[in-house]
Amino acid sequence: MVHVVFSASEKGSLQVALSGPGGAAAVAVIGGTGGPLSRLAAKREAARQKQQAAGALPMEGTPADVLCLPLALSVGDISEAEPGEKRQKELAGLWAMSPAENEEFAEKMLEESRHALETLRRRAGSGETVRVWQSPGADAACGIRFLAAWLRPLGFDKLKVERVRLPEFEARADGTAVQYDGWGEVEPHHWAALADPEPLPAPVLNALAGEWAMLQARNAPLRAVVNGRVASVPEDFYDGFVLEALRAQPDQFREAQAIGKLLATLRPGVSDGFAAKRIEALVQKGLLEEVEDPRPGRPVYDRVLRKKGI
Repeated sequence: MVHVVFSASEKGSLQVALSGPGGAAAVAVIGGTGGPLSRLAAKREAARQKQQAAGALPMEGTPADVLCLPLALSVGDISEAEPGEKRQKELAGLWAMSPAENEEFAEKMLEESRHALETLRRRAGSGETVRVWQSPGADAACGIRFLAAWLRPLGFDKLKVERVRLPEFEARADGTAVQYDGWGEVEPHHWAALADPEPLPAPVLNALAGEWAMLQARNAPLRAVVNGRVASVPEDFYDGFVLEALRAQPDQFREAQAIGKLLATLRPGVSDGFAAKRIEALVQKGLLEEVEDPRPGRPVYDRVLRKKGI
């Protein structure tokens, strides 16, 4: 089985969920006692034990079976048939560090995605089941549609594809209900309990691929989930929420704090890098001004801003 996720956090959590006691023991031997690897091994073993105690069925596969497509396809130009220079440029714009770090990040994400797609094409074509873990946000909604289009040349009738949607709530035995923004927030020992795979037959895959073709034809600067559907929207679609978060700040404020409140409001809507881009647009319009640079080694949105026309 091949597992597909759409963010680095989802990849890490799922890989731990798929790590059996053998994997944890191997880490413990390499790391010795008391070191960070040993602590990681202990955490994995604890997660496994919690999974067993909760009655969750073991997950099928290994950490090596997890393929990640961290392409952020809800943002920017999607006209390319496969991820290339345009996608790399968009990814760099979503990373809020120095220009050199931004380029390094984008190149790494693109390289990982290309390798994952080639592996996926080979393994899906050989008859392996492809399990796609879909979070509620627009990146995952776009991701699964792009994925269907990518797999189409293999022939949908020959493929075994299933989807696991993140439930709106997780009801726990202690009487509480937990709400997640994405699979990356789910504790590793809870993945199996939340998994309820649904087969995606050829007609559904064909419909998803067709929707991706329509989104590509529109090629809007942004895509969002509106009333449960993926829609092409203008770049300033979220600006009302951005302004609301900024108005709640004092006249002079640290941008990172405003972005934190915005992300809490839009869950699961946009990334911190996208939020920083929209705030920068307000700076360029003269509605905000920078009064203090970011601290060394911090993201660009660590700066202090002052309101001028908000």
